[in-house]
Amino acid sequence: MRTFIGIDFPKSLKEQIVEVQSFLKSISKKGRWKYIDNFHLTLKFLGEIEYEKVEKIRQALEKNLKDFSRFSLKISSCGYFKGHGNLRVVYLKPDGNLEKLNNLFSLVEDAMAEVGFEREKREYTPHITIAQDVVLNEPFENFQKYVESFSFDEIPVEKVILFLSEEIDRKRVYTPLFEIQLH
Repeated sequence: MRTFIGIDFPKSLKEQIVEVQSFLKSISKKGRWKYIDNFHLTLKFLGEIEYEKVEKIRQALEKNLKDFSRFSLKISSCGYFKGHGNLRVVYLKPDGNLEKLNNLFSLVEDAMAEVGFEREKREYTPHITIAQDVVLNEPFENFQKYVESFSFDEIPVEKVILFLSEEIDRKRVYTPLFEIQLH
């Protein structure tokens, strides 16, 4: 089963992200648009795992995060990863408390290394994917200005979740397998 560790968002924030995504759609020729229930912040992609490993993952996360306190993030900008002739991924960038987010990422990395997962070689780039394979009609700066003027709710980081990622009826669905509460 395909899995990742991440942070989920309240419905109200997901609705705000849809509003921003709608603006991006309005200035695009084409793209693949993330579904409202799939907006999240990934801490670690685990890939395919055996169901038997879920409990070991839970125990390692509980041990490493037992003293980690809650915090919040704010969305204030956006960016993209380039593709060939398109924007491969368009994302929103969290900020505020990034040091705390990076500490959380490191603790998750340590916990997963203890369970046998390889450490991430690339620098952690926190991002919230809203679209893929986007071709714009207007300059990306128009979207940037829109995002920077938008007033988002805070992202409460109160728990870390192991998500199952599966395709159901040709749609990607993320289902929580367990959550670890932060203090």
